[in-house]
Amino acid sequence: MIKAVIFDMDGVIIDSEPFWEEAEIEIFNKYGVPMTLEMCQDMKGRKIDEVVQLMHDKFQFTSIDTKSLTAEIIAKMQALISERGTAMSGLIDLLEYLTEKKYRIALASSSKMELITAVTQKLKIESYFEALHSAEHEPAGKPEPYVYLSTAKALGIAPKNCIAIEDSYLGLLSAKNAGMKTIAIPEKNIFEDEKFNIADYKIKNLKEIIDLKIL
Repeated sequence: MIKAVIFDMDGVIIDSEPFWEEAEIEIFNKYGVPMTLEMCQDMKGRKIDEVVQLMHDKFQFTSIDTKSLTAEIIAKMQALISERGTAMSGLIDLLEYLTEKKYRIALASSSKMELITAVTQKLKIESYFEALHSAEHEPAGKPEPYVYLSTAKALGIAPKNCIAIEDSYLGLLSAKNAGMKTIAIPEKNIFEDEKFNIADYKIKNLKEIIDLKIL
């Protein structure tokens, strides 16, 4: 029996994946590191610290240290969220619906807590969430299960009684590795990718969760 709904953030709550691509490409290239759109998409769902470390391991850049580069990307993300951040279509209706149905609601994101706070405040949705959890304090990010396991623990609900909403393949793996049911909401250009078939449900927009009576 599903008792809790756990949202990923980027690409599920806020249309921020284009912001990550813009920030990562701009900042990495600023320091001579050839980050491309394809590379951003391959790393989608990972913690930004892990992305930066992977890029450092690959290109061995010395023009800036990894901690400073990460901080620059985070600062750029905060600015983009503040300037252009908007809720994903159907989000508020779904949050209202889940609240009315008395589901417990939480957020489990690879993003740092400062970005989670920036997003929930920008969209004015803090009151809907019982728990907000960042993978920044976990031993590893998605696809490892830690962030989802910790979020379920914060709610006091067994993972088998939780369902996660994810837009990335690594995020889906994380939730499934934690023993949760999953709803995939992939980007349009990769919606038909068979790797998303590991999800229990696959939807095109959040409103389908209500319309199709998934919950």
